[in-house]
Amino acid sequence: MVDKPGTGGPGAVGDTDRSVGELVSDVTGNFSRLVRLELELAKAEAKLEAAKAGKGIAGFAVFAVLMHIFVILLSVTIAFVLYEVAGLPGWASFAIVTGFYLLVAIVFALFGLVSFRRMRGLERTRLTTSRLGAILRREITPPGSEVAAAGRAGATATTGN
Repeated sequence: MVDKPGTGGPGAVGDTDRSVGELVSDVTGNFSRLVRLELELAKAEAKLEAAKAGKGIAGFAVFAVLMHIFVILLSVTIAFVLYEVAGLPGWASFAIVTGFYLLVAIVFALFGLVSFRRMRGLERTRLTTSRLGAILRREITPPGSEVAAAGRAGATATTGN
């Protein structure tokens, strides 16, 4: 037996002669303790996940820097291959590599431009927000309320009120 109700652990056998107030007090105390423990668990899990995400972001940052260096060195290598193998002058070899990157950049810029022009904004949100505002101003009735309003009008007409 527990000396004071609600002080035992979960599932502890308690006094059966407790008042409703004591029971409600126990329930609210246990509920607040449960919420507090859940919040502590969520904080701990979020902290661990944030640390993992930080390590992943750092790994991708190092990868991006190394790939950038790789692309620069590959570009120089291709220019020298064009100079040596194709017998082109050095300036022409580097101009060809530079022109290739310019074309790739233009293709991506056009892709981005087309993607931006296809954007429509938040159409659904704008529509529902304007409808909600109109409903709150009582300019329109909410969807589904026409049936309820018609039912109330019919009931009022039948009762004579």
